[in-house]
Amino acid sequence: MSSIAEAPPEASVQKVFICYRREETGAHAGRLYDAMVARFGEENVFMDLDLAPGVDFEKKITEVVSGCVALLVVIGPTWAQTSEPNGTRRIEDPADFVRLEVETALQRPEVIPIPVLVHGAEMPRREELPPELRPIARRNAIELSDGRWAYDVGRLMARLEELIPGRSATVPDRRPAPRAAEQAAPSWRLVPEGALVAGVTAALARRLGELIAIDAKQHEIESGAEHLEHIGAIVLTRTETFALTGAALAVWLALRVRRVDPFRHLLRGLLVGALAGLLGGVIWSFAVYLPTAKVKVDAQANIELAALAVTGGVLGSLIGSLWRPRRTGPAIVTGAIGGFLFQLLAVIATGWEKHSELEIALGFGLAAAAITAAALLELVYAGRSEGSHSGGSTGGIRPG
Repeated sequence: MSSIAEAPPEASVQKVFICYRREETGAHAGRLYDAMVARFGEENVFMDLDLAPGVDFEKKITEVVSGCVALLVVIGPTWAQTSEPNGTRRIEDPADFVRLEVETALQRPEVIPIPVLVHGAEMPRREELPPELRPIARRNAIELSDGRWAYDVGRLMARLEELIPGRSATVPDRRPAPRAAEQAAPSWRLVPEGALVAGVTAALARRLGELIAIDAKQHEIESGAEHLEHIGAIVLTRTETFALTGAALAVWLALRVRRVDPFRHLLRGLLVGALAGLLGGVIWSFAVYLPTAKVKVDAQANIELAALAVTGGVLGSLIGSLWRPRRTGPAIVTGAIGGFLFQLLAVIATGWEKHSELEIALGFGLAAAAITAAALLELVYAGRSEGSHSGGSTGGIRPG
């Protein structure tokens, strides 16, 4: 819930109102507040309002917001989905502070609402919002990226200076804007970083499976009742390997990209990763070890094409849903392509047979890295493309 602060009698002089939900975007809102105060002065920036007992909060919000020039709506990934314990979305509650603040600004032609996207959030769709808030979906937004915070905030301040002439408390920032490559660099660096997290985790998790006697014995095709034992061992090993990989990716995305409590997503990463390993293990082991299977050893690598594609698609869904939910579909596709291409180019094309357990662990690590890199590349590229086109959710700012 947005924390709201009893305004001083002359609240109308506070020209910038920062609207946010404390539990989701409190840290970013506080950081933004500090930057705004340094530029425009504390008397012109408004964030928190402590309402005294008995105060009509709806009336007070209306007064304060109506006296501002700009309402900065700080939007995180779950801004429109945040729910009460009973499952009701808070944005649907007419008494919700955030809804009141945004709705009031939209009703006042003298107030300009500016969506500010953080945590990799995207603008909510019109159909996700109550009718009273749908006009905010038409407002061009600005994205504040952790990797280029100073530059993004500078762009926002430049727009606000046009709206609040003569009220800068400090000398405007005259630093030149970074070149396009410099702006994108922090985001692109997430690709090798995420691939390293996934690759190292998968390789270590595979070795851990061997150390606790979960040995798939992929190169020892035996007969009779032991077929089912091999199937179970392979499925269990892959499930364990990718469960830990998914958990590591979820924690990394929470800390590095979304800047939220990683434990909120740890279980989700474990479950989705386990599903990725389970499906891939079932595809490979059933095709190779069932008594009716007549797969030659040199054909097993071809079966792995399908197994890693499925595993990659599921891991891609985890990465996409945690970072940019609306790009989950493309992340699934690129994750599947990453797994397929790794097996095709790094294993089949080179004839790599992975005889030792260390080679097998390395193979799992490289496959996880390729899958993660492919999904992240799609997400980063999509985000940079959206930011470079007018009308996108991360483009420049305009009044309406």
